[in-house]
Amino acid sequence: MTELETKRAAIAELLARIEGLDPRDRSVLDERVDLAVERFDPGAPEPSDPARADLHRLIRDFRDLRDLPADRNNVRLAEKGEVFAPEDDA
Repeated sequence: MTELETKRAAIAELLARIEGLDPRDRSVLDERVDLAVERFDPGAPEPSDPARADLHRLIRDFRDLRDLPADRNNVRLAEKGEVFAPEDDA
């Protein structure tokens, strides 16, 4: 699971808990995650409710990671040792 997938799963889990959704209903949960990420306002103040504040931070982190330019993302992955030279694929 990639870091982006891990963050998306955490968003889904928290949304299910906050909104009382069935975590096994993947289609509804995926739709809610997409909507929450799409409607997220990065300039909005962090909510005072702890669960909503956690959701706010998770969505912000998810969007930041998703929107990283490829070069910066590759550098970050290389620093973690997760990128290999094309010659290594042979």
